[in-house]
Amino acid sequence: MKTSRTFIIVAICLSVAASGVAAQKKESRGIQTLHGIIEAVDGNKITITYRRKNRTFMLNDKTKITYVSFLKAKKEIKAGFFFRAGVDSKGQCHQLWVTLPIPKENLKPSAKMLTMTPAELHKWADRNGDGELSYVEYATAIYRSPKHGPVGFGKADKDKSGTLNLKEFAPKLEGIKWYRISRKTPAEWHAESDANSDGVLSKQEFVKFLGSTAHLDTFFKRADKDRSGDLSVSDLASFIDSILRR
Repeated sequence: MKTSRTFIIVAICLSVAASGVAAQKKESRGIQTLHGIIEAVDGNKITITYRRKNRTFMLNDKTKITYVSFLKAKKEIKAGFFFRAGVDSKGQCHQLWVTLPIPKENLKPSAKMLTMTPAELHKWADRNGDGELSYVEYATAIYRSPKHGPVGFGKADKDKSGTLNLKEFAPKLEGIKWYRISRKTPAEWHAESDANSDGVLSKQEFVKFLGSTAHLDTFFKRADKDRSGDLSVSDLASFIDSILRR
């Protein structure tokens, strides 16, 4: 009987835990990630531009707000600032990242940047010469993404100083597509990814070059211009050029 009661108790605990996990997943699925520019602030009501449309969401007592690299700037939410927010179906904001204004245009690395070392890039991006990169300096010169930039910058800022020193900056570069790709020639990337050495890259081999399966079908179709189903060195070179020069 004791064993039976123990089994029942364990089963109930597992059931409750599973229900909790399911509820968390359901709640997570209901939260949409928004990002862009703050257009207006009216108390707890925030008006933003997202995918060229105006939307609003509300802040509340439970909203977790992160001011990214504000340093000496006043921590406030203002029109013109950039943001990333997790907003539920009722328009309530669960988490908000706020950054000072950054350029709106897509960042295009120059030919010189593609050959620079981490130390050279860090010094080049450090506009005020203090030996550290603020988020604005980083987003202006190195990587610009209102969606991924604030979170990635925060993770790279190991000492939580609000800036990136060279030691923090160098490994962060490895995850930036234009930097990673520019470290090798198209022929070197092709040879490294061609697992069966047949001279072309299959879609599966192309994954090694990309570093992930995210948007795989879209990228492969874009690279496979002759629709042959595989990629030659020339195909890969053209694809790389489209990434670095876009």
